[in-house]
Amino acid sequence: LLTDDQRHDALGVAERSLAATPHLDRLAGRGVRFANAMATLSICSPSRAAVMTGQYGTVNGVTTLGQRVRGTSPLLAKLLREAGYRTGMFGKWHLGNAPASLGFDETAYFVSNGTYYNRRAVIDGREQIVPGYIDEWVAERSIEFMEQAQAEGKPFFLWFCTQLPHMDHTFDWPAQEPYLDLYKAADIRLPATWNDDLEGKPPYLKSARSRQQALSYGYDDGEKIRRHMARYAAAVSQADAAVGRVIEAVDRLGLTDETWFVAMGDNGWMIGEHGFTSKVLAYEESIRVPMLIAGPGTRAKVEERIALNIDLAPTMLAMAGIPVPDAMHGRSLVPLVRGEPIEWRDGFVYEAPTPALGSQPIMAARTARWKLIRTYTADDLEKVAFEELYDLQSDPTEMDNLAADPAHAAMLDELRTRIEAHRRTIQQNQPQDEP
Repeated sequence: LLTDDQRHDALGVAERSLAATPHLDRLAGRGVRFANAMATLSICSPSRAAVMTGQYGTVNGVTTLGQRVRGTSPLLAKLLREAGYRTGMFGKWHLGNAPASLGFDETAYFVSNGTYYNRRAVIDGREQIVPGYIDEWVAERSIEFMEQAQAEGKPFFLWFCTQLPHMDHTFDWPAQEPYLDLYKAADIRLPATWNDDLEGKPPYLKSARSRQQALSYGYDDGEKIRRHMARYAAAVSQADAAVGRVIEAVDRLGLTDETWFVAMGDNGWMIGEHGFTSKVLAYEESIRVPMLIAGPGTRAKVEERIALNIDLAPTMLAMAGIPVPDAMHGRSLVPLVRGEPIEWRDGFVYEAPTPALGSQPIMAARTARWKLIRTYTADDLEKVAFEELYDLQSDPTEMDNLAADPAHAAMLDELRTRIEAHRRTIQQNQPQDEP
């Protein structure tokens, strides 16, 4: 269950929640909520490719919008199909490959982003207008797919991808009235960093798209930020309702006790934090996402260890009893879900090597407490233009850049080493594109 642009705190059960999500909360009530789940690259296409391949974008070939997954990458849906699963993909598609080529038997999808209503979609290979609210249609097609799989007596893998809460083509969140009525702008908590002067951050960000687009929305005015946050929250709640229809259908079909549910936001979204909008940048509101796993025998708990979107492919293969390919960079989360003792990662490297949505190339190393963000020059990925070091324990809003503080030189060097090791082992050993 993949939602679009749902940030980590846009979940009812999250700390300091922005939005009501009763259906996702229901999953959390009987499964594991990963409180520190991250995207390895916070943008639509790379996140989807990461989920499908279990690989970083520099290896699977998708580091910005609309690129193709390399033919050398392992494919979750294809592996499940080969093992006898009926595979279906419904909703938003944002990769250069056709869904069928990545292992899906049945598809009904729309490409990229657009209107919430009367959307153009691809159904049985033909484009047509889908009347009404798009995520309601996605839910309906998903339910039909599950019903047919059950009628055929086949196990199924469903990839359900919402449009919401991504902005529509008018740069707004035109959710339906019952959801808009849930939130009043005056009641919304304004981000503490909304009027950040960006001291201690890369100078280019003052004129970058993330800041200039935010200013075009009026983000130099706190009331306009609150209005956007309220409308975003309404779209989150409406997306949750579509997710709920699918969950309830599994119940109605009597399949709950033998079904794994995996729910995640594809990436975060900044709404005024540091005066920014959008994603890609390596700040917390951009890279952290909600992630929930519930299934046979699971109980409600919160897992604090770091989980990544590249973990989902090996996790779902493990759930199905299918060997995880060595080429996947992620790890199965099943031991964490089961509460089994296991040595786990103490951090990860975030990579955004391709300029996207106004960013310069970025690499970041994040542990439970520390984060180093390295910004590179646009024309030379070997040249570091700026560094930011944050103590997330004492400075969770990432305002105090400690990179120049001699007291933290050892931590700075440790995180630099992690990034360079990632570049040597992951980025510089990537396969060549197939003809």
